[in-house]
Amino acid sequence: MKKIFVILIIAFVVFELSAISEFACIYTQINTSARGDAFGNSSGAADIWDISPLGIWSNPAKLGYHKGLAYGCSDTPWFEELFPDVYIKSYYLSIGWKGIGVMLPAPSDHKKWGTMMNYGEQTITDTLENEIGTFESWDADTKYAIGINMIEFTSNFFQRDFLRKINNFGEISLGYSYDDLYSKLSPIGTGTYEVDEYGAAESSFSSYGIIGRISPLNETNALGGFCTLAIIGGINYINPSKDKIKYKNENRADYLPWGTHSAIAGKIAVTKQLIPDIQIPVFGDLFKNLFSFYYSYDDAQYGKDSADNPGYWGKGYEFTLLDIYSVRKGHYNDTAGQVKGDTSGWGINLNYKDILQFQYNYAEFPGGELQYKQDMEDYAFKVDFFKLFGKK
Repeated sequence: MKKIFVILIIAFVVFELSAISEFACIYTQINTSARGDAFGNSSGAADIWDISPLGIWSNPAKLGYHKGLAYGCSDTPWFEELFPDVYIKSYYLSIGWKGIGVMLPAPSDHKKWGTMMNYGEQTITDTLENEIGTFESWDADTKYAIGINMIEFTSNFFQRDFLRKINNFGEISLGYSYDDLYSKLSPIGTGTYEVDEYGAAESSFSSYGIIGRISPLNETNALGGFCTLAIIGGINYINPSKDKIKYKNENRADYLPWGTHSAIAGKIAVTKQLIPDIQIPVFGDLFKNLFSFYYSYDDAQYGKDSADNPGYWGKGYEFTLLDIYSVRKGHYNDTAGQVKGDTSGWGINLNYKDILQFQYNYAEFPGGELQYKQDMEDYAFKVDFFKLFGKK
C-alpha cells in the first residue's frame, strides 16, 4: 500500500492560515493584496482607493471604482524558513469605465490562471519507507468578477447632472465574483484527495459584495476645497450557497469556505488647494493631496453556525505623503487559529494625472506557530486609455 508522509507538511501549511481549517480549499481566503495585509492581514473590504486587481479578493464591489486597464501581480514565498519551495502567486487584470469594472485572471503556473498555491515537491514511499516517486501538490483559484458603481454608472449613462452632484456626496457599488477551483494534492491511489484518473478535484463558488460611501466634505463645498473626508462601509458575502468540493469517495463532500468579510473605513485628506499658489513643474502632476490619513477595521466570520469558527479581525491605518509614499501599521487577531500580532508595511504610488499609475506594496504580518513573521509584496500598473486619448 502506498503512502505519502510529506503530505502532512501540506496540512500544517494550510491549517496555519487561519481558524477556518475545517473547510476545504482555505487557501482561497489568503489575502492576495500586500496593501490589505499591512492594514491588518484580513483587511480591504472597504478600501475603494486600491487600484490593484489583487484587492478584489476582499470585495468585488471595489471594481465599481476602477478606472482604465490595470494589472496586478504578487509572488510570495510561504513559510519559506521551513519550506523553501512553497509559494503563492496571483496575477489579475481589471478594466473599469464610467462606474463599471470587470476583473479577469492573467497567466499563472501549471496552465491555470489567477491564483496558485504551490506546496512543493512531495515524496511517495511504500510501507517500508522506500522512495518510489515524487509529485508536486498545488491548488488553483481562477477568479472572475464584476462591479458597478450604481450612481456613477447611471449618471454617465443617462447624462444627468443632478446624479453627478449626488455622486460627489456618496454612492453604492455592487459586485459579484466567481471562483473556479482546481485542487491537485496527491496522485491517484495515494490518498483521499482525488476524484478522477488525474488525482484532482474541481469545484466553484460565488460571492456578492456591496460598498457604500458618504463624503460630507468634498470638492463641491468651501471646506472641501482643501480638505476631503470619506466614510465607507463594505461587506462581501462569501459562498452564501455553501457549495462543496467532492473527492474520490462520493459520500464525502467538504464545505468550501463560507461567511462574510466586512469593514468600515474612513479617509481624510488635505489637498494641495490649501496652498493654491503652489507651482511645481511636472512633479505637481503626480499628487492631489499634501497628505492623507486612512483607517480601516475589518472583520471576517466563517461558518457562523459553528462555535469553532469565531472568525478574525484586523485593524490598521495608513499615512500617505503627497499621494506617493505610504506607511502602514495594523493589528491582526485570530483567536481560534492562535495567530495574532502586529502588521506593517509601506507603499510607493506614482500617478500621472490618473492616466498612468504604478504601485509597489510591501507587508509583514503574523505567521503563527510555524513562522513568526510572514512577508508579502505586490505590484500594480494602470493605464487609462480613455483619458490618454481624450475619450469621455
